[in-house]
Amino acid sequence: MVNQRLLQVATELLDECGWEALSLDRIADRAGVSRATVWRAGLTRAALEQMLRQQLAADYRALMWGPLGMEGSGRERLDAALRALCEVAERNLPLLAHTDLAFHGPDLDAAGLEVDYFGPWLRILDQAAADRSLPEIDDKPRFVVALSDMVLLTYVHLRVHHRPNGWSPQQTADHLIKLVSSGYLPRGT
Repeated sequence: MVNQRLLQVATELLDECGWEALSLDRIADRAGVSRATVWRAGLTRAALEQMLRQQLAADYRALMWGPLGMEGSGRERLDAALRALCEVAERNLPLLAHTDLAFHGPDLDAAGLEVDYFGPWLRILDQAAADRSLPEIDDKPRFVVALSDMVLLTYVHLRVHHRPNGWSPQQTADHLIKLVSSGYLPRGT
């Protein structure tokens, strides 16, 4: 098990400086320990990336299935899923700020992870079509990719690059969900 303090320091460095600046020496210096201590703890760049991807997958699994069981229309569930996606992004900003491929097959495969990315979205879209809160979507996987990438990538960008301008987690999620819900989603009958 990697020392949690060292993991926190490495994640902070990643968040501040990116992958290029992440090294055993910098982690050790920031943590106030020797380079050998960091090395013995097994906290390499590859190990950090693996742990962050595992956390991303765990957060996605934990948060994205919740909207399926909630009360309300399919449209309301879709809004809740978008909010959950923003929470996944917030919890994983250090990783997501430095890659837009975190949920893509090759990166997940390399980390030995499987994530049912489409499952919750497809079920919610089916629920929304069944209760007529949204029309039937012809190409659901393509719709899910466009919608989720638009929200996820924009959320990460605003939180990372525009944070000093007041883009708090709540404000960012609220603005994006309002924009999507009132502007980009098809109108129900």
